[in-house]
Amino acid sequence: MRLGADDVTRSLRASWRLLSADSRALPDFDLSRDGFWRSYLALVLTVPAIIPVLAAERVLAGLPNAAGLFDAPVLLASVIAAQLLAVITVPALLVMLAPGLRQSPRFTGFIIAWNWSSILSAGLIAVPAAVFALGWSNGGIAVIQALAFGVIILRLRYCVARATFGSETGIAGAIACASLLADYAIIRTFGLAGF
Repeated sequence: MRLGADDVTRSLRASWRLLSADSRALPDFDLSRDGFWRSYLALVLTVPAIIPVLAAERVLAGLPNAAGLFDAPVLLASVIAAQLLAVITVPALLVMLAPGLRQSPRFTGFIIAWNWSSILSAGLIAVPAAVFALGWSNGGIAVIQALAFGVIILRLRYCVARATFGSETGIAGAIACASLLADYAIIRTFGLAGF
């Protein structure tokens, strides 16, 4: 199973369309079984977004970035773990709360769209982290920027849930709220600033 450039382009374009509340973007994802597993493989594309987040967290921890980004293994592990948990927590909660849901084709579509949209989410939150790590904004401005990008990410997650489960069930709002609470819990658990 390989991840081709056309898969990446098509799926990221579909994620961007979902952000615009275009539920017609859902069929643009590969909704097959191979597409399901490829969506997990695609999470490797979030690795570049970890760099600015790690750099920002190092600045907040008082560690110089000039010494090297990877010389604080605990901080590095915390950032990577938080990134992965931000992707898998909400789908795992859905499976625990509604075990029968995972047999549904809608749930498969949700996981695929959620995983691909997580790449876009990681890229979005990396923007204020990079601006802060480069010294182009202070801590207060960085928080405001991170909150603004966080609202965009929350909307993306809501649109993913709404496109897959429909607007009549009300589950999209619950999923968006659960993702917000999960992200907050992850940030607090790992002692991160929230980039």
